Amino acid sequence: MIEKAFIANIYTHLQKQAEIAYTIKIDNTHIPFYDAPSDFFCEEYTTLWRKYNAALFKSLQLYIRYLKQLLAWKEVLPAVTSNVAPTLIMDYLHPVFKTICDIPTTFKDQLLRAATKLSRVSAGDFEFISWKHKDHTKKWPKEMEHTALEDASLLPLYELVTKNLYESDTAKHFASLHGRFMHDAHPTLLEGVNDAQQDSIGAIVYYSEEPYNLSTEIEMLLFHLPLLRMSYQAFNEYANSKYRSLTHRSCPENGSC
Repeated sequence: MIEKAFIANIYTHLQKQAEIAYTIKIDNTHIPFYDAPSDFFCEEYTTLWRKYNAALFKSLQLYIRYLKQLLAWKEVLPAVTSNVAPTLIMDYLHPVFKTICDIPTTFKDQLLRAATKLSRVSAGDFEFISWKHKDHTKKWPKEMEHTALEDASLLPLYELVTKNLYESDTAKHFASLHGRFMHDAHPTLLEGVNDAQQDSIGAIVYYSEEPYNLSTEIEMLLFHLPLLRMSYQAFNEYANSKYRSLTHRSCPENGSC
């Protein structure tokens, strides 16, 4: 009987959360899908563009979707009883939180690869799309930097990406979370962590970290969203400008520009 009551309680809160999540409106979150060309005047270039345009847009869609989920949980949790709250947080809330906090890193990596590859292909360099190319061995920030020095039209996008996706406070915050989630011990939305370190004179100092604060993290996610949206638009503007400049180039019989 107790188990049935517990399950019923969980269900009630899940239902309430869903009712809120799917009616939430966030200001300035409408991001039109950029309709990349499909005429394949240069098959390698347009295929790359369409592939990464779709991937970046899907990352933004998931980011907004999960942000609404977290905002709904923020409303529901205050009314949740203490015996049910840990289950709801760790089974339903924390996995969404970890996923959305990793999207800025995923988005950044997708954009770096996309812009660098498009620039190289537009110049007739197909190394990065060769089946022999080992994508995972490249240090993409450096590759994009080097490519921007050779392609002046890429430089504004490179500078924007550096500002928005690397140097902004929110970008640094989510990069830190990504590193901890993937490689280190870290707090959750329910539990903190304890540690012991030596100070400058060798004395052991004990300290603890509180659980992640949902309200604070949501605020950071909201701040970062315009930077992602701006970067998505800038990437497509760059791709389109390069596309327009290439339309008058003749392609060999094999279809490579």
